[in-house]
Amino acid sequence: MGWGILLALAISILIAALIFHALRKIAPLILHGVLGLLVFWLLSQFGILKVPIDIVTFLIAALGGVLGVLVVIALAAFGVPL
Repeated sequence: MGWGILLALAISILIAALIFHALRKIAPLILHGVLGLLVFWLLSQFGILKVPIDIVTFLIAALGGVLGVLVVIALAAFGVPL
């Protein structure tokens, strides 16, 4: 019974370390995406950006962050339909 508990503890520590490592890598991407969506929403609310918020512009802003918002603005300025 002692070995089973030690094995379960070792596996639990390993899984916790893997989850912690994955969250450290993913957290900046999530923060960057949320910041991009916030900027996109604010620009749309104040009438600065005249691009409708649809799934394409939403995904560009979410995946690209602030750089994605700049891409959407550039595409809108050049008249590329989104």
